[in-house]
Amino acid sequence: MSKKLKVGLVARADNSGLGILSWDLSKNLDFDKIMVVSAEYPTDFERYDEEKTTICDRGIPSLYEIKTFLEGLDVVLTLETPYNWNFYKIAREMGVKTALMVMYEWTPPQKKMPSEPDMYLCPTQLDFDTLWGNKKLVPVPVNRREVEFKERTQAKTFIFNNGHGGYGGRNSLQEFLYAIQMVKADVKFIIRTQVPMDESIRDSRIEIQMGEVDYDKLWKEGDIYIHAHKFDGLSLPLQEALSAGYPVIAVDRDPYNTILPKEMLFKPDAEYEVQLPLRSIKAVTINPRTLADKIEEFAAMPNEKIKELSNKSDELAKEMSWSKLKSVYEQTFQELYEGK
Repeated sequence: MSKKLKVGLVARADNSGLGILSWDLSKNLDFDKIMVVSAEYPTDFERYDEEKTTICDRGIPSLYEIKTFLEGLDVVLTLETPYNWNFYKIAREMGVKTALMVMYEWTPPQKKMPSEPDMYLCPTQLDFDTLWGNKKLVPVPVNRREVEFKERTQAKTFIFNNGHGGYGGRNSLQEFLYAIQMVKADVKFIIRTQVPMDESIRDSRIEIQMGEVDYDKLWKEGDIYIHAHKFDGLSLPLQEALSAGYPVIAVDRDPYNTILPKEMLFKPDAEYEVQLPLRSIKAVTINPRTLADKIEEFAAMPNEKIKELSNKSDELAKEMSWSKLKSVYEQTFQELYEGK
C-alpha cells in the first residue's frame, strides 16, 4: 500500500497565468503546505487556506523560510521557478523530493540552472522535447467545474484576451487590431486587457473591457475565442476557452497544432528566434490579413458548423479535465517519492 504523502506547493496568488494555475492546482490536489510568493501584480493571499500557507511577500523566500516550509514534507511541486535556486539543494539535504513544472519560455534552460529538481513535469510535448534527464509529460488540467461547457451556436462575437499583453507583444494585440480593420463581416469584437492599450485604431465593433474580469464571468460572453500568441508552450486560457465551448482561432504552430483540429488554425507568415531574458526560443510572425481571413471564414460558417466545432471543443476539454488527470498527478508524486 502506498504511503499517504505530505505534498507542498510553491505558488503565486495574483491573476497572472501562473497565479491562476497555482490556485487551480491548490483546489484540485491535496497539498499539505503552500508557500505563496508575491510578484509584481496585485496579490490576494486570502485565496489560500491560512493554516496551510506560508507567505513570502518579498518575492524571494529566505533560506529560513525554505527550511521551515520543507519540514515534514515528502514532495514539493514548483511552477516555472523555485524563486530561490537554493530551494532544490536544501530540499535534497532534507530528504524532500522536488518537481518543477517547466514553462517553455520562462524556465531557464538546464545548463543555466543553478540547481536542478529531482523531476521535470512537462505540460506539452514541446517542453518535453527540450529537456533531458528525469522528465515526464504531464498535461495541465482544466477545471471544468468552474469553466462549464456552453454550446456556442453562432459566430457573431469574437473574444480576445490581451491580459498583461505578453512579453514583447506576444499576445499579438496590434496584429489583431489591424486584422479587425480588414474584416468586412457584421461581427463584434471584445478585447479584455489588464494593461492600457493603443486606442488609435477606432472601430464601432470593438468593445474594450479594461481591468480584471471576475473569473466566474470570464468565459460566459461571446462565441469565438481568438488566441494569436506568437510564442508560448502551455496556455491555460486556451484550455479554458475549449472547456467553455468556444470554437478557437489559433496559430498553426507547436503545441497548438498537436491539440486543435486544422479548421481552428491559421498559418503564420514565418518562424524566427526570439531572445527572451532567460533563453532563445522559436516564435512566429502573424499576418493581420491571414487572421482577418480566418475571422471572415468563421463569420460565414453556418450555425450548425459552429455547433459542431463547439462540441469538438467540449470533447477536447474532456481529455484535459481534472477527472482525467488528477490521478496522473497523484501517481507522479508517488513515483517521484519512490525514486522511479
